[in-house]
Amino acid sequence: MYTQLAEIPLPTSAQFITRHDPDGSATVEVSYSLRDHIRNSKRTVSRSIVFSSEASSIPTVTPLQEVDPVVQLVSPSTKRRAVLRSRPGGSRFIEIWSNGLLEASMEVTDYHGDFYADEYLGSLSFAPSEAAILYTAEGKAPESDDPFEKFRFNPDFGEGLGGKRRPTLFLFSWQTDGKKSLVQLNAEAANNIRFGQAVFSPNSERIVYATGYEFTVDDRILGPKGCYNRPIGIWQLYISVVIPNEETKKPLAKLDVKPQKLSPPHLSCRSPRILKQVGSKKSSLVWLADKTGGPHLGTSSLFSLDISSDFSTSLDVPPNHEPLVGVVDTPQPDGFPGLYPSYGLPTSPSILLPTSSSIVVHSFWGSRSTVLQISGADGKVKNLTPISNDDSDLYSWSVLATDGYRRIICSRSSPSVPYEIMLGQFNEDESLSWRSLDKPALPESFRAALASITTKIIPIPGRHPVETILIQGKSNTGDSVPPCITSPHGGPHGVTTTAFSPTTTALVLAGYTLSLPNYTGSPGFGDTFLQGLVGKCGQLDVQDCIASARHLVSIGVSREGPGLQLITGGSHGGFLTAHLIGQFPKLFSAAIMRNPVISVGEISTSDIRDWYFSEFALPYPLSSSPSNSSSSATDANTTDDLPPIVLPETYKILYEASPISFVDNVCIPVLLLIGAADRRVAPTQGIDYYHALKARFALRNKGQADELKVDMLVFEGESHPLDGVEAAKVSFEATKKWFGDAVTKGRSR
Repeated sequence: MYTQLAEIPLPTSAQFITRHDPDGSATVEVSYSLRDHIRNSKRTVSRSIVFSSEASSIPTVTPLQEVDPVVQLVSPSTKRRAVLRSRPGGSRFIEIWSNGLLEASMEVTDYHGDFYADEYLGSLSFAPSEAAILYTAEGKAPESDDPFEKFRFNPDFGEGLGGKRRPTLFLFSWQTDGKKSLVQLNAEAANNIRFGQAVFSPNSERIVYATGYEFTVDDRILGPKGCYNRPIGIWQLYISVVIPNEETKKPLAKLDVKPQKLSPPHLSCRSPRILKQVGSKKSSLVWLADKTGGPHLGTSSLFSLDISSDFSTSLDVPPNHEPLVGVVDTPQPDGFPGLYPSYGLPTSPSILLPTSSSIVVHSFWGSRSTVLQISGADGKVKNLTPISNDDSDLYSWSVLATDGYRRIICSRSSPSVPYEIMLGQFNEDESLSWRSLDKPALPESFRAALASITTKIIPIPGRHPVETILIQGKSNTGDSVPPCITSPHGGPHGVTTTAFSPTTTALVLAGYTLSLPNYTGSPGFGDTFLQGLVGKCGQLDVQDCIASARHLVSIGVSREGPGLQLITGGSHGGFLTAHLIGQFPKLFSAAIMRNPVISVGEISTSDIRDWYFSEFALPYPLSSSPSNSSSSATDANTTDDLPPIVLPETYKILYEASPISFVDNVCIPVLLLIGAADRRVAPTQGIDYYHALKARFALRNKGQADELKVDMLVFEGESHPLDGVEAAKVSFEATKKWFGDAVTKGRSR
């Protein structure tokens, strides 16, 4: 069952092929990630959906097709499409298509490395004239006569971004007479800063807005994946010379840019986007921000800056620039807990209605992901997520695209409903109507099995707002209480939502109840709740999880006893799993951990070494360059500004907060799943835990009838998520067998 569920295409992005026509038809192109177990690879596929504004009309959906480009983008007018393409053997090409014809192309293999298509560093933006594009790629290493240059250390961007060291902005332009040119934007004035996420100003092709990633004082690039607190900011890059119109020559021409920092050093800012104003030529630059340093993920703010005259005057950013949407400490009267969006805003987040302009994002709201509309005028937030009459569905939503006017394309799912493509359309009175455009074609037997699943969100008494997502199958609601798997999320500032998960659904269909607690520190419940875990990891989060497990026992959803309580988690969820089986050794019957944090003081290979200090309330100073500056701020002013090292007294604090300190108490079977290429948590942490348990279990097994087991699977080439096609499938199969053996053993007693 897992294989079939995992092969359901996951929507990842969308773009409108036709734009604003409120009374006519429209075409949207949706991209998906597809797990192919036969090829043991993830494939990118897409389909087009043609629909009309009539709610009763039936959309036309094309079959899924393999997507060849690395990344592609339809221009704002929809007249052109930019395609960045890589061929087998490493060759790279730019293509510009117009009305089905190839308007311009260039091979760029010799000018730079791989194109960047990730949400952290990647860029692809059309100039206002639609005669130039801006993109990010791996820059060439500078030529040098130094014989040691090829060996000199140059940090990359860490977990999930390995090998990306020199994100560089390139500008490709073309003319109707066939001339085309490629230039590299050169920001040497911005020392030790790498730029990505770049977009053109709507007012001038010589002005670019980008995210600048700064080196720390000890020459690190702290991994940005899943971490919103990095020393990064929003920059304006002004191209100080006229863009050449002659054919590209070797070596590649470099255009100097004048950089200006727009955001302050105490805020970590990302994802610049353009918001146009209704009924005028005014436009704003919007971006997301979190506090620099501290917890790796906090409550985000949304900033807006008027850039209508950026082509004629330098931008003047107020010293106390107030956000459009600020941090919410505790949920507001309407329940809004604050902004908890993805790392980046949607590529096209704008909605232009007759009386207002706004942006649309998805954001965590409790244990769900919801669709929010944010007014560009006053920052007022409106929840657009439809309220279902059937609360058992409890959909979580993702915004994929807007048409820039009145239409939104989203994906929604729940543990019993795989990914469904939804259209939101604003009416003349600015009310919003939703309808389904496409859903996976599943066999009837699948639909019947999925329909048997129920999902509830259960508040935990006395620990508000802690709650757990309870997922049960039809067979799980009879007289016989099935075994319950507790699965705390990682982070710790992650969150489990009600979105569809092949692993979760397959385990429920295999006869288990799933409890997915959102403990203190989870985003989506207000900043006070999120920050409340700092300095209490291994204590408060553990108590929340154990309270969740005991509450489900108290209401009869699960029972205690051999084979009835099981636990699994990855990363910080593995940290909690190890803590729970060490602090409460009699409750659970078996445990599984994926790349767990076992010994917090061991940080030498981590790309986020600040995590091991900040989450345990130990200082780790971080800041970026000041506003209006043109260079980075990598020089430490005092020893207090230096990144700390692990001193003996520091290690003592971290050791006592680590699950390794409870290893002597563990007395149940433990399975470890380790990614050998994990950049976030050193694989040696899980491996050392395996050896520690192996030795202790060997002593205890002498003369014992019930032998304690510990086993470990190591996946070569797999990183922190263990998300490769084969690794994910093997991990599921191993989980099912490990827990199945524990249940069988418990029933035999």
